[in-house]
Amino acid sequence: MTADSQDDDFVFVSLSKISPGRELPSSIFLKINGKYLKYKNEGDILDSDKFNFFMSKNVKGIYIDNSESGKFNTWVGEKKEEVIQEMVDEVGEENRDIVEKRENIAETVFETFSDEHLSTETVELLQEQVEEFIQIVSKKKEATQVLAKITKLSQSVAEHSVNTAQIALYLGMVCGHGHPNVLENIYLGALFHDYAKAKIPANVLENPNNAMYSQAIQDHPKKGVDALKKIGGLQDPVLTIVLQHHEQHNGQGFPKGLKDKEIYELTKIVTIANIVDGVLCEEKNRSEETYEKAIKILEYDRGKQFDPELIPRCTDALRLAFAGYERERES
Repeated sequence: MTADSQDDDFVFVSLSKISPGRELPSSIFLKINGKYLKYKNEGDILDSDKFNFFMSKNVKGIYIDNSESGKFNTWVGEKKEEVIQEMVDEVGEENRDIVEKRENIAETVFETFSDEHLSTETVELLQEQVEEFIQIVSKKKEATQVLAKITKLSQSVAEHSVNTAQIALYLGMVCGHGHPNVLENIYLGALFHDYAKAKIPANVLENPNNAMYSQAIQDHPKKGVDALKKIGGLQDPVLTIVLQHHEQHNGQGFPKGLKDKEIYELTKIVTIANIVDGVLCEEKNRSEETYEKAIKILEYDRGKQFDPELIPRCTDALRLAFAGYERERES
Protein backbone atom coordinates (compact mmCIF):
# COMPACT_ATOMS: atom_id res chain seq x y z
CA MET A 1 0.00 0.00 0.00
CA THR A 2 1.43 3.40 -0.96
CA ALA A 3 1.55 6.40 1.34
CA ASP A 4 -1.04 8.17 -0.83
CA SER A 5 -3.51 5.29 -0.59
CA GLN A 6 -2.93 5.12 3.17
CA ASP A 7 -3.81 8.80 3.47
CA ASP A 8 -7.31 7.97 2.25
CA ASP A 9 -7.73 5.44 5.05
CA PHE A 10 -6.99 7.75 7.99
CA VAL A 11 -8.52 10.92 9.43
CA PHE A 12 -6.64 13.57 11.41
CA VAL A 13 -7.97 14.51 14.88
CA SER A 14 -6.62 17.54 16.74
CA LEU A 15 -5.07 16.76 20.12
CA SER A 16 -7.27 19.48 21.60
CA LYS A 17 -10.33 17.30 20.99
CA ILE A 18 -9.14 14.50 23.27
CA SER A 19 -9.55 14.70 27.04
CA PRO A 20 -6.49 13.35 28.91
CA GLY A 21 -7.29 10.32 31.04
CA ARG A 22 -10.40 9.24 29.13
CA GLU A 23 -10.65 5.81 27.52
CA LEU A 24 -10.32 6.00 23.76
CA PRO A 25 -13.25 4.67 21.66
CA SER A 26 -10.96 3.30 18.95
CA SER A 27 -7.33 2.71 18.11
CA ILE A 28 -5.27 5.80 17.33
CA PHE A 29 -2.29 6.17 15.04
CA LEU A 30 0.71 8.46 14.65
CA LYS A 31 2.04 9.46 11.24
CA ILE A 32 5.79 8.93 11.25
CA ASN A 33 7.90 9.28 8.10
CA GLY A 34 4.77 9.07 5.98
CA LYS A 35 3.55 5.85 7.59
CA TYR A 36 0.64 5.36 9.99
CA LEU A 37 1.68 3.42 13.08
CA LYS A 38 -0.75 2.24 15.73
CA TYR A 39 -0.03 4.02 19.02
CA LYS A 40 -2.94 3.19 21.32
CA ASN A 41 -5.70 0.59 21.24
CA GLU A 42 -9.39 1.05 21.89
CA GLY A 43 -9.90 1.43 25.65
CA ASP A 44 -6.42 2.84 26.27
CA ILE A 45 -5.89 6.40 27.53
CA LEU A 46 -3.63 9.33 26.76
CA ASP A 47 -2.42 10.72 30.08
CA SER A 48 -1.30 14.27 30.80
CA ASP A 49 2.39 13.38 30.63
CA LYS A 50 1.94 12.14 27.09
CA PHE A 51 0.07 15.32 26.17
CA ASN A 52 3.02 17.36 27.46
CA PHE A 53 5.39 15.14 25.48
CA PHE A 54 3.38 15.62 22.29
CA MET A 55 3.32 19.39 22.74
CA SER A 56 7.08 19.49 23.31
CA LYS A 57 7.42 17.61 20.00
CA ASN A 58 4.88 19.87 18.23
CA VAL A 59 2.54 16.95 17.60
CA LYS A 60 -0.77 18.60 16.75
CA GLY A 61 -2.91 15.50 16.69
CA ILE A 62 -3.38 11.82 16.04
CA TYR A 63 -5.05 9.78 13.32
CA ILE A 64 -7.90 7.30 13.34
CA ASP A 65 -9.06 4.75 10.83
CA ASN A 66 -11.54 6.38 8.46
CA SER A 67 -14.09 3.67 9.23
CA GLU A 68 -14.02 4.73 12.90
CA SER A 69 -14.40 8.47 12.28
CA GLY A 70 -18.15 8.60 12.93
CA LYS A 71 -17.84 6.79 16.25
CA PHE A 72 -14.81 8.84 17.24
CA ASN A 73 -16.47 12.18 16.46
CA THR A 74 -19.53 11.15 18.45
CA TRP A 75 -17.26 10.27 21.37
CA VAL A 76 -15.50 13.64 21.15
CA GLY A 77 -18.81 15.47 21.27
CA GLU A 78 -20.14 13.35 24.13
CA LYS A 79 -17.00 13.72 26.23
CA LYS A 80 -16.93 17.48 25.76
CA GLU A 81 -20.55 17.72 26.83
CA GLU A 82 -19.84 15.46 29.84
CA VAL A 83 -17.03 17.75 30.95
CA ILE A 84 -19.23 20.81 30.51
CA GLN A 85 -22.14 19.21 32.34
CA GLU A 86 -19.92 18.17 35.27
CA MET A 87 -18.93 21.79 35.76
CA VAL A 88 -22.46 23.10 35.19
CA ASP A 89 -23.74 20.70 37.86
CA GLU A 90 -21.36 22.38 40.31
CA VAL A 91 -21.81 26.02 39.35
CA GLY A 92 -25.41 26.14 38.13
CA GLU A 93 -27.19 26.14 34.79
CA GLU A 94 -27.20 29.95 34.81
CA ASN A 95 -23.42 29.79 34.32
CA ARG A 96 -23.39 27.35 31.39
CA ASP A 97 -22.23 30.10 29.01
CA ILE A 98 -19.16 30.73 31.19
CA VAL A 99 -18.33 27.02 31.24
CA GLU A 100 -18.76 26.63 27.48
CA LYS A 101 -16.57 29.65 26.76
CA ARG A 102 -13.94 28.25 29.10
CA GLU A 103 -13.86 24.98 27.16
CA ASN A 104 -13.53 26.81 23.84
CA ILE A 105 -10.56 28.73 25.22
CA ALA A 106 -9.00 25.49 26.47
CA GLU A 107 -9.22 23.95 23.00
CA THR A 108 -7.51 26.98 21.45
CA VAL A 109 -4.77 26.87 24.09
CA PHE A 110 -4.08 23.22 23.22
CA GLU A 111 -3.89 24.19 19.54
CA THR A 112 -1.59 27.11 20.34
CA PHE A 113 0.78 25.12 22.54
CA SER A 114 1.05 22.23 20.09
CA ASP A 115 2.05 24.45 17.14
CA GLU A 116 5.76 24.41 16.40
CA HIS A 117 5.72 28.20 16.46
CA LEU A 118 3.19 30.71 17.70
CA SER A 119 1.03 32.06 14.90
CA THR A 120 -0.65 35.43 14.72
CA GLU A 121 -3.92 33.79 13.72
CA THR A 122 -4.23 31.49 16.76
CA VAL A 123 -3.15 34.18 19.20
CA GLU A 124 -5.67 36.63 17.73
CA LEU A 125 -8.38 33.98 18.05
CA LEU A 126 -7.40 33.45 21.67
CA GLN A 127 -7.54 37.19 22.31
CA GLU A 128 -11.04 37.36 20.80
CA GLN A 129 -12.23 34.43 22.92
CA VAL A 130 -10.80 35.94 26.09
CA GLU A 131 -12.42 39.30 25.33
CA GLU A 132 -15.82 37.60 24.93
CA PHE A 133 -15.24 35.60 28.11
CA ILE A 134 -14.39 38.71 30.13
CA GLN A 135 -17.49 40.48 28.82
CA ILE A 136 -19.73 37.65 30.00
CA VAL A 137 -18.08 37.37 33.42
CA SER A 138 -18.11 41.14 33.97
CA LYS A 139 -21.87 41.21 33.50
CA LYS A 140 -22.41 38.40 36.02
CA LYS A 141 -21.10 39.68 39.31
CA GLU A 142 -22.83 36.86 41.15
CA ALA A 143 -20.82 34.37 39.09
CA THR A 144 -17.39 35.66 40.14
CA GLN A 145 -16.65 32.66 42.38
CA VAL A 146 -17.52 30.32 39.53
CA LEU A 147 -14.22 31.23 37.88
CA ALA A 148 -12.08 29.44 40.43
CA LYS A 149 -14.27 26.35 40.39
CA ILE A 150 -14.34 25.59 36.66
CA THR A 151 -10.91 23.99 36.67
CA LYS A 152 -9.79 20.47 35.78
CA LEU A 153 -7.45 18.07 37.51
CA SER A 154 -4.81 17.73 34.86
CA GLN A 155 -1.01 17.79 34.80
CA SER A 156 -0.92 18.95 31.18
CA VAL A 157 0.80 22.30 30.78
CA ALA A 158 -2.00 23.63 28.58
CA GLU A 159 -4.79 22.73 31.02
CA HIS A 160 -2.75 24.09 33.94
CA SER A 161 -2.46 27.37 32.07
CA VAL A 162 -6.23 27.62 31.65
CA ASN A 163 -6.81 26.71 35.31
CA THR A 164 -4.32 29.36 36.40
CA ALA A 165 -6.07 31.93 34.22
CA GLN A 166 -9.45 31.11 35.79
CA ILE A 167 -8.14 31.43 39.34
CA ALA A 168 -6.08 34.55 38.53
CA LEU A 169 -9.10 36.25 37.01
CA TYR A 170 -11.14 35.53 40.12
CA LEU A 171 -8.40 36.81 42.42
CA GLY A 172 -7.84 39.84 40.22
CA MET A 173 -11.49 40.82 40.52
CA VAL A 174 -11.42 40.23 44.27
CA CYS A 175 -8.37 42.49 44.52
CA GLY A 176 -10.32 45.32 42.93
CA HIS A 177 -9.50 45.08 39.24
CA GLY A 178 -12.61 45.61 37.17
CA HIS A 179 -11.57 47.22 33.91
CA PRO A 180 -12.02 44.72 31.04
CA ASN A 181 -8.61 45.51 29.56
CA VAL A 182 -6.87 44.81 32.87
CA LEU A 183 -8.80 41.56 33.34
CA GLU A 184 -7.90 40.48 29.81
CA ASN A 185 -4.22 41.13 30.54
CA ILE A 186 -4.40 39.02 33.70
CA TYR A 187 -6.11 36.19 31.84
CA LEU A 188 -3.82 36.24 28.80
CA GLY A 189 -0.69 36.55 30.93
CA ALA A 190 -1.76 33.48 32.90
CA LEU A 191 -2.62 31.55 29.73
CA PHE A 192 0.84 32.13 28.27
CA HIS A 193 2.90 32.00 31.48
CA ASP A 194 4.13 28.46 30.82
CA TYR A 195 4.11 28.51 27.03
CA ALA A 196 7.86 28.00 26.79
CA LYS A 197 7.70 25.26 29.42
CA ALA A 198 5.50 23.31 27.00
CA LYS A 199 8.40 23.42 24.56
CA ILE A 200 11.01 21.96 26.91
CA PRO A 201 11.98 18.52 25.56
CA ALA A 202 10.30 15.69 27.45
CA ASN A 203 13.61 13.98 28.24
CA VAL A 204 14.72 17.15 30.05
CA LEU A 205 11.49 17.47 32.05
CA GLU A 206 11.73 13.83 33.10
CA ASN A 207 15.06 14.46 34.88
CA PRO A 208 14.47 17.27 37.39
CA ASN A 209 17.73 16.65 39.25
CA ASN A 210 20.09 17.51 36.41
CA ALA A 211 21.56 20.82 35.25
CA MET A 212 19.71 20.82 31.92
CA TYR A 213 16.37 20.74 33.71
CA SER A 214 17.33 23.58 36.05
CA GLN A 215 18.55 25.72 33.16
CA ALA A 216 15.44 25.03 31.09
CA ILE A 217 13.17 26.06 33.96
CA GLN A 218 15.25 29.19 34.60
CA ASP A 219 15.04 30.12 30.92
CA HIS A 220 11.35 29.47 30.20
CA PRO A 221 9.97 32.89 31.27
CA LYS A 222 12.37 34.76 28.97
CA LYS A 223 11.90 32.30 26.11
CA GLY A 224 8.14 32.62 26.45
CA VAL A 225 8.35 36.40 26.15
CA ASP A 226 10.69 36.15 23.17
CA ALA A 227 8.22 33.88 21.35
CA LEU A 228 5.31 36.21 22.08
CA LYS A 229 7.23 39.29 20.95
CA LYS A 230 7.91 37.71 17.57
CA ILE A 231 4.22 37.64 16.68
CA GLY A 232 3.32 40.97 18.27
CA GLY A 233 -0.20 42.05 19.14
CA LEU A 234 -0.06 41.36 22.88
CA GLN A 235 0.07 44.23 25.31
CA ASP A 236 3.15 44.88 27.46
CA PRO A 237 1.39 43.85 30.73
CA VAL A 238 0.85 40.36 29.28
CA LEU A 239 4.54 40.05 28.41
CA THR A 240 5.53 41.34 31.84
CA ILE A 241 3.39 38.70 33.57
CA VAL A 242 4.98 35.94 31.49
CA LEU A 243 8.49 37.21 32.22
CA GLN A 244 7.99 37.74 35.95
CA HIS A 245 5.73 34.89 37.06
CA HIS A 246 8.57 33.17 38.95
CA GLU A 247 9.84 36.32 40.68
CA GLN A 248 9.36 36.36 44.46
CA HIS A 249 8.55 39.11 46.92
CA ASN A 250 11.81 38.55 48.82
CA GLY A 251 13.95 38.73 45.68
CA GLN A 252 14.77 35.00 45.59
CA GLY A 253 12.95 34.30 42.33
CA PHE A 254 14.00 34.33 38.68
CA PRO A 255 14.95 35.34 36.02
CA LYS A 256 15.96 38.77 37.40
CA GLY A 257 15.67 38.42 41.17
CA LEU A 258 13.14 41.25 41.40
CA LYS A 259 11.55 42.01 44.76
CA ASP A 260 8.60 43.78 46.33
CA LYS A 261 7.51 46.82 44.27
CA GLU A 262 9.80 45.87 41.40
CA ILE A 263 7.36 43.09 40.55
CA TYR A 264 4.31 44.08 38.51
CA GLU A 265 1.09 43.96 40.54
CA LEU A 266 -0.78 41.75 38.06
CA THR A 267 2.13 39.31 38.00
CA LYS A 268 1.77 38.83 41.77
CA ILE A 269 -1.84 37.72 41.29
CA VAL A 270 -0.94 35.22 38.56
CA THR A 271 1.90 33.86 40.72
CA ILE A 272 -0.54 33.12 43.53
CA ALA A 273 -2.99 31.44 41.12
CA ASN A 274 -0.15 29.40 39.63
CA ILE A 275 0.77 27.97 43.04
CA VAL A 276 -2.85 27.24 43.96
CA ASP A 277 -3.51 25.19 40.84
CA GLY A 278 -0.16 23.45 41.19
CA VAL A 279 -1.10 22.22 44.67
CA LEU A 280 -4.57 21.10 43.57
CA CYS A 281 -3.22 19.07 40.66
CA GLU A 282 -0.38 17.61 42.73
CA GLU A 283 -2.86 16.39 45.35
CA LYS A 284 -5.11 15.03 42.57
CA ASN A 285 -8.36 15.94 44.27
CA ARG A 286 -10.46 19.00 44.91
CA SER A 287 -11.56 18.45 48.48
CA GLU A 288 -11.91 21.33 50.93
CA GLU A 289 -8.82 19.95 52.69
CA THR A 290 -6.75 20.31 49.52
CA TYR A 291 -7.81 23.91 49.02
CA GLU A 292 -6.94 24.56 52.66
CA LYS A 293 -3.47 23.10 52.04
CA ALA A 294 -2.97 25.50 49.14
CA ILE A 295 -4.13 28.39 51.31
CA LYS A 296 -1.73 27.42 54.11
CA ILE A 297 1.16 27.44 51.63
CA LEU A 298 0.20 30.96 50.59
CA GLU A 299 0.03 32.07 54.23
CA TYR A 300 3.33 30.38 55.12
CA ASP A 301 5.13 32.12 52.25
CA ARG A 302 3.51 35.50 52.90
CA GLY A 303 6.29 38.06 52.69
CA LYS A 304 8.63 35.48 51.18
CA GLN A 305 7.36 34.33 47.81
CA PHE A 306 4.15 36.37 47.92
CA ASP A 307 3.25 40.00 48.54
CA PRO A 308 2.02 40.14 52.16
CA GLU A 309 -0.57 42.79 51.29
CA LEU A 310 -2.29 40.53 48.75
CA ILE A 311 -2.39 37.30 50.73
CA PRO A 312 -5.24 38.09 53.18
CA ARG A 313 -7.60 39.14 50.38
CA CYS A 314 -6.66 36.16 48.23
CA THR A 315 -6.90 33.55 50.97
CA ASP A 316 -10.24 34.95 52.17
CA ALA A 317 -11.50 34.81 48.59
CA LEU A 318 -10.33 31.23 48.10
CA ARG A 319 -11.97 30.11 51.33
CA LEU A 320 -15.17 31.81 50.24
CA ALA A 321 -15.09 30.12 46.86
CA PHE A 322 -14.26 26.64 48.10
CA ALA A 323 -15.79 26.35 51.57
CA GLY A 324 -17.36 22.91 51.73
CA TYR A 325 -16.54 22.37 48.05
CA GLU A 326 -15.56 18.97 46.70
CA ARG A 327 -15.62 17.40 43.27
CA GLU A 328 -14.63 13.89 42.32
CA ARG A 329 -11.38 13.52 40.49
CA GLU A 330 -11.88 13.39 36.72
CA SER A 331 -11.31 9.91 35.40
